[in-house]
Amino acid sequence: MLSLLPWLLHGKQRDVYAPLQADLAAHGGAVVFEGGEVAKLLVAIIAVRFAFNALLREPTQRLAERRGTDAHHKDGRRLLEESWVLLGNTLMLGVALFVVLRRNGGCTFIDTKACLAGWPNLAADPAVTAYYQLELAWYLHMLLKPVLRYGLPDGRDMIVHHCASLALILVSYGANLTRIGTVVLAVFAMSNPLLHAAKICNQLSLGPLKIGGFLIFAAVFFVSRVLLVPWAVLKPALLDSRTVIPYVVEDFPGIYWGVNGLLGLLYTLQLMWMAGIVRVIRQAARHGADAASKMSAKLDPAKRYAVQPEALAPAGSSSGNSGSVAACNGGSGGSSKARSPPATPCPAADSPAVVSPPAGRRTWLAEGVGENTNKVK
Repeated sequence: MLSLLPWLLHGKQRDVYAPLQADLAAHGGAVVFEGGEVAKLLVAIIAVRFAFNALLREPTQRLAERRGTDAHHKDGRRLLEESWVLLGNTLMLGVALFVVLRRNGGCTFIDTKACLAGWPNLAADPAVTAYYQLELAWYLHMLLKPVLRYGLPDGRDMIVHHCASLALILVSYGANLTRIGTVVLAVFAMSNPLLHAAKICNQLSLGPLKIGGFLIFAAVFFVSRVLLVPWAVLKPALLDSRTVIPYVVEDFPGIYWGVNGLLGLLYTLQLMWMAGIVRVIRQAARHGADAASKMSAKLDPAKRYAVQPEALAPAGSSSGNSGSVAACNGGSGGSSKARSPPATPCPAADSPAVVSPPAGRRTWLAEGVGENTNKVK
């Protein structure tokens, strides 16, 4: 990807642009984003994901069958997916915090004065560039899951979120706005590991952590994505830019409103999700953990809809719903050994609920028939 700066600054006559215009002219008029490095990282992440699946598919399936309380919770693919995303998001958060606190030119979550001052003459630290490449590769890998079939596909809300994040990454890098862009990415990364840890605790019915983990996630989500975003993200982009770099608003109104529009979209999604989180907490307070778990399944923005990826199917199974079928047949793999009865009545053999769609086809089914292979209940 080429930088947007040569195009943005072409023909502009301001003293503040002169140093960068001279540098661009000396380098042939383009600053290149290392797309090759992003491709290498993407291939590496996907390769590690396939290895992760191969190593942990059977252990996660056994653990899910042992700890899960119903057919959804006994699906090891969901546990495998959440474990991978938890691992990746924890790594991304660690890198983000290091870059923001140590390598971002003084632009932090609280002190945003240095985020925009001096634009466009803001040299990005190599660590910031590497972090951007890693973020871009990670989001691309998330979008490629249903294509390469190494993971369960996300719901529509999360796909919108991923695409908006990718656009933000590309625009902020191309326009040399990496300081504020790094803060934005780090703020939105804070609650991610806790979300997937809470989903794992819920699927495995880990006692007090089943609700406690969700409450911790909800608190961090509220502080970071509801309270901190207006100060650390929206204020610098929408208001500070008018006082710190007013010439940008005058010269590049399209960039100004485009970036703020993306940020506004992301923040709107956070408010929608926070409203859903509050509803789940109220449900837990009124009707208990099980009722709250069912509601969270309906509100979960990261729904993984029913899909039959052989690469993720539990060992010894022939279809994506083998876990529930096995439970109806007496246990994992259809063993005739005595097992406890399933949490829900088993459908008849000719019931549509047990008829698998063609391999790889995503289906949108009614609630209660297994439309989400990776929902939190």
